[in-house]
Amino acid sequence: MESYFQFVALLSALTWASSGAILKTLKLNRMFSFPFFEACISFLLVSVLIFIIGDVNSIISENFDSYVFFSIAAFISCIGTVSYVIGIQRTSIGVVFTISSSSNVLTALLLDFLLNSVTHSILVLLGAFLVLSSILLLNIRSFTNREKQRIIGILGGVIAGSMWGIAVYFNDKALVEGSVLNGSIIRAIISIITLSVASVIFKQKIEKIINKFQFTKIFIACSLITLSSLFWFLSLDYTSGSLTAMFGSTSPIFAIIFGYFFLKEKMFKLEYLSIFLAILGIIIIILFKN
Repeated sequence: MESYFQFVALLSALTWASSGAILKTLKLNRMFSFPFFEACISFLLVSVLIFIIGDVNSIISENFDSYVFFSIAAFISCIGTVSYVIGIQRTSIGVVFTISSSSNVLTALLLDFLLNSVTHSILVLLGAFLVLSSILLLNIRSFTNREKQRIIGILGGVIAGSMWGIAVYFNDKALVEGSVLNGSIIRAIISIITLSVASVIFKQKIEKIINKFQFTKIFIACSLITLSSLFWFLSLDYTSGSLTAMFGSTSPIFAIIFGYFFLKEKMFKLEYLSIFLAILGIIIIILFKN
């Protein structure tokens, strides 16, 4: 059973993409609102889960170093999220997402190699290249539209991906003696604090949700992201950070599939080719990983 946990990063990408399908129907005007709501709901759901399974004592008595590493990872990840939000405000989301995904995987690979002495075979790296190529093809139109490209936007994507890659490394270290639920609850707490401070600094107050229908959508989307986070931590607990990053980078492919089936969005030849390359890359990684 443990061998299957190595691949739950694919489920993380799947649930992340499904939350994106709901997010596309929401209209929130301030950039920190949804991440803040997600952190609050994540804290609530993970807290309930901890009490249900009776894991309170193990979390309280957990190794201090795990708390430190989880906190550092959560803070760095929040910086990445803020950089990502700033980036997509300055240029196309496709450009920023492609750059951030590539930076994330490359940073995770580099840190795994330099600090954890983890190496992957040429075929696994080929699989990762195919997955990243599928994301590039998916957003190639964004790169050809020069008017939308801005240096700050591209820099935001690089910083976001790099921060997320570094966060993967610290989460990986924390999970040596830490627990998945502890990592999730700390991620939520640090995110709430960081985003509250960021909303003041950037003068982007968290907006109020009055409409019940909108609240329901937000709750479902946030719950899916919480589930995605749990899957991510679970995968990271059983495999290397770089391999988790490779599988996690497939989320835009799942987003295209969800958009086609549930939002009635059109798919073109490039989208079909992207999906094929991503699936081929995933199969190669699974078959030839160490």
